[in-house]
Amino acid sequence: MLRQWSSHVARMPKLHRQIIPLRNIHVTGSMLEKDQDQNSKYIERLHLDSEPINSQTNDSTYESYQRFQAMFMGVMVIIGSIGGYELYRNWDYVKRKVVGDSYDMSKFEEVYAQIQAKQERKKNKIDTLNATVTNPNTSDVPGLYICGDNSTQMVSSDPKVKFQSVLKRLDIFDNMLVRDVALGEASGALINEKGHLYQWGAGFGGDSSKPTLKGKDLVKVKISNGLIYALTKRGEVLFLPESANEQQQYREKDKGWFFSGTRNYGKLVTSRPIKDIVTGKEHLVLLDNKGLVYTAATGLEPLKKSYGQFGLPEYSQFDEPPVPNELHEVTLLNRVRENDILTQREIKKIAAGDYFTVCLDSLGNIWAFGKNTYGSLGKEVNYKTEIVPYPCKVELVSKRFKRSDLPQCIDIAAGGDTAFASFVSSDIYQLFEHSLKNSKDLDLSMLSEQQKESLVHFAWGHGLKGELGNGRFVHGQAEPTKIQKLNDIREFDETKGKLEVLGLRQWSIGSNHAVATLSNGDVYDWGDNEFGQLGNGKRIRSGVPTPVPALLEPGKPFVKSENNRLQLKATKKYEQVAVAGPSTTAIYYKCK
Repeated sequence: MLRQWSSHVARMPKLHRQIIPLRNIHVTGSMLEKDQDQNSKYIERLHLDSEPINSQTNDSTYESYQRFQAMFMGVMVIIGSIGGYELYRNWDYVKRKVVGDSYDMSKFEEVYAQIQAKQERKKNKIDTLNATVTNPNTSDVPGLYICGDNSTQMVSSDPKVKFQSVLKRLDIFDNMLVRDVALGEASGALINEKGHLYQWGAGFGGDSSKPTLKGKDLVKVKISNGLIYALTKRGEVLFLPESANEQQQYREKDKGWFFSGTRNYGKLVTSRPIKDIVTGKEHLVLLDNKGLVYTAATGLEPLKKSYGQFGLPEYSQFDEPPVPNELHEVTLLNRVRENDILTQREIKKIAAGDYFTVCLDSLGNIWAFGKNTYGSLGKEVNYKTEIVPYPCKVELVSKRFKRSDLPQCIDIAAGGDTAFASFVSSDIYQLFEHSLKNSKDLDLSMLSEQQKESLVHFAWGHGLKGELGNGRFVHGQAEPTKIQKLNDIREFDETKGKLEVLGLRQWSIGSNHAVATLSNGDVYDWGDNEFGQLGNGKRIRSGVPTPVPALLEPGKPFVKSENNRLQLKATKKYEQVAVAGPSTTAIYYKCK
């Protein structure tokens, strides 16, 4: 029996021989005979339990383990590298903490002096760049001054210049009087006193000394989505590609009385003469001579999405955007129902941000539509009001006035995701409202002295970079907030012998900064200053309006002081005008 057991064990695989417990092997014959049946069953169970394990499962488990191990080791290597680098950088500090050595004040003073010297060299470099004037013309000579981002050669033809933090002349437009200027993201457009269109910048890429559109008597120009939109004196709206290369290839059919041909520009189909145009990033807003508003998509290619900036419910965020350069009347804005009678609402002024539109009617009410992510429409943001594809009245501003006051808007502006407005109020509610409805006009010239004293400037929408002008940096604010610094600026009137509130002559809004010109010609700006677009010689953003330094003169150093502030000139031939682009600011000489 023992011999049979031994021969059986010899025939077993090596693995099975290793795992047979010795305690089950009995040397006595009686015990072997007694446990023979049990051993046979045990060996059979060993054979069953020793069936080959699934190789795929085993490989998968092994690969997962190896992968986890590699990830763990990688993380440990990264942590070790960072820790070692930080230990190397702060070895003196760690050593002092562990050993308890005292600080070496002599080295500290030496290092501090090196840091100060480095900052001083950087400051001197910027000051030298700001004070360097290569153009011999003084500010009395018409032209164009510009500052800000130069990544597309809009500020300087030198590609080495990344930014310019003070206003300097653009040589190509010296001695040129201007009707209008538009600053885009990649190029600029200018209309000279003869109505010819000029362009410059990398987005244009052509000869800036020659007009790209001549003989059309243009009065206003805008840039949106790769196209130039220009308003003629006759009230026509023309458009052409922003790029010089695309202009050479672009052709439109031109039908005449006796013959047909082609032209290198397009023309919008309008039923009435247009008196004003404004643009966002992908939309165009027009105001005709009857006070009616129209909108259109811009560019040559179909838009991917609508944000409600067209003021039409059929072009909401859930619908396909309208066909580019096809006008649509904003019926819900232009028509109003009074006593079951449908009448026309007269719009006096229009403004546009990136993806929203603001309109001012003849009664001093503000209407807005489009993207409201940051409260740009003056409405609290929720899932229902994030995008509003129809005109809605801006009403939150009433909280800023007393119940007995009648707040009325007299001016609006917009840019980026921020909106601005100027309001006056009157305690004589009935009389003021009656005069407004009869005159159907509202401007500073018709306001009483009491109403001028109540003039207040507001802002709402995006303000993370200080563009609200209220001293706070917030993502969004739906409720209009006062621009207190502008409201507090007063000037002594010698003829009247008292301090008077300075009105707002004009303001221009960029993507994240704003420029305001007061009635006395003083210029204030605020907001983002990453590229020096505030023109104050620095690159620090400002949350409140600050005065802009005077224009550089040949042979005179750049001085930043309260007494050296910019005051725009006005002569019989021209008046200086400030305009803001997405990340640039310019001063041009508008012909009279």
